[in-house]
Amino acid sequence: MSLQWPRNPHIYELNTRIWLRDLSHKYGKAIDLSNIPKEELEALERLGFDALWLMGVWLPSPKGREIARAHTGLRMEFERALPDLRDEDITSSPYAVCDYFINPDLGGEKGMRALRQAMHDHNLRLILDFVPNHTALDHPWVTLHPEYYVTTDEQELADNPETYFEVPGSDGLRSIIAHGKDPYYPAWTDTAQLNYFSTSVVTQMTEVLMQIASKADGVRCDMAMLILRDIQYRIWGKRLFNKLLEEKAPAEEFWAVAIREVRKQYPDFIFIAEAYWMREGELQSLGFDYTYDKALYDWLKSGDSGRMAEYIKGPFSYQERCIRFIENHDEERANSAFGAEAGKSAALLMSTLPGGHLYHEGQLEGYFSRCPVQLLRRRVETVDTAIREYYESLLHIVTGETFRKGTWTPLDTYAAWEGNYTYQHFIIYLWDYRESLYLVVANYSPLRSQCYVPLPFKEFQDSLCILEDLLEENHYERDGDMLATKGLYLDMRGFYRHLFEVKLTKK
Repeated sequence: MSLQWPRNPHIYELNTRIWLRDLSHKYGKAIDLSNIPKEELEALERLGFDALWLMGVWLPSPKGREIARAHTGLRMEFERALPDLRDEDITSSPYAVCDYFINPDLGGEKGMRALRQAMHDHNLRLILDFVPNHTALDHPWVTLHPEYYVTTDEQELADNPETYFEVPGSDGLRSIIAHGKDPYYPAWTDTAQLNYFSTSVVTQMTEVLMQIASKADGVRCDMAMLILRDIQYRIWGKRLFNKLLEEKAPAEEFWAVAIREVRKQYPDFIFIAEAYWMREGELQSLGFDYTYDKALYDWLKSGDSGRMAEYIKGPFSYQERCIRFIENHDEERANSAFGAEAGKSAALLMSTLPGGHLYHEGQLEGYFSRCPVQLLRRRVETVDTAIREYYESLLHIVTGETFRKGTWTPLDTYAAWEGNYTYQHFIIYLWDYRESLYLVVANYSPLRSQCYVPLPFKEFQDSLCILEDLLEENHYERDGDMLATKGLYLDMRGFYRHLFEVKLTKK
């Protein structure tokens, strides 16, 4: 039971726990995974989404909930996001997984099967999370198989009590296990760090991925670069690994092994890596279909159009496997981070570059307040109708055939006159497929800017070129020979944009 994935997919992230709560309130009855109203899926299909990423569906951690409710720093964050916070609004992080079974409170395994079938009926694919680096503190393995984790001795526990915890084993012996960690931040105290130098862990976590692949059409792998072996050595050091396990460590990186095994049984299943630290290309080489494009996000947020223009002209084989985004559950809301005008241009670029495109629940509504993943309720906000209408128009265009199957060509810009450096502010590229041509243009700068952009394609020669701006409903006519030689002249205010449908007629 699977759907073939389209090229350049558009993916919508939903916080499942909050989504079901909001639907229950909207419809005045209990809604879980088994009875999502048909009209909700129809609306998502009409918008043009290809997949839903249901974040936070796995069995939650009771210990993680206790920690989240008692953590002073987290509570301050929760109160900023939800001023009328109550204890019952706080649950465990969805990234401290107690076990890979669908949360019964959300509808359980049966409910998820029903939803996936309903989604397929509406041409929507299902993406679920996989958290490779760690488990929750109350995952069964912590007591049954402490050897699956990074362990140490009592001296290390005494020296670094914030990084390690003590647990009684099923055999009556104590183990000292590390909390999950990345190299740059304190340990996550609601998690236990898995040891990927253990062949048993590689086997067991590959089986977890196999189970997820039986339930979904794709997986989003949390902090995927974190379990690369050189990063694990950097965090923990050789001295923390059991010598026997280290000598028998798997010959390959976990991802190469696991992805290969899953693909034998589920060849259409896709892997998405949340990835940072310039390890994206390596993860693609290990088998990931897509990797997060945090570099583009950072340059969009900083307004560095020069770096963006240089970056997107890099190897196409890499670009088409990037997941573009301007918002997700870890980042600020786009409307807050970019503002309305720059946010529209950022949305245009992230939606029309080759690769996958990730949208976050609330992004299309123009919400401002980011909701921490431990909360079961979010702040009530007013929908920005102008932003909602913009996204609806944009998605209608970019989910069309040309942006799915066409050829993408980045274009160079030139100074409109000597000494005018503002041509460097433009990001411009062309999509063409059969008889369709689309030109994407953004002045990604707060300054009014000018440039020429030559369109040296044979189609423009001896033609009259009509440019229909699909975002603003403006109409322009230009001589095709002039466009192919000197180029299209552009004079645009700061953070302005065009999405031109290009029509050519013979003179």
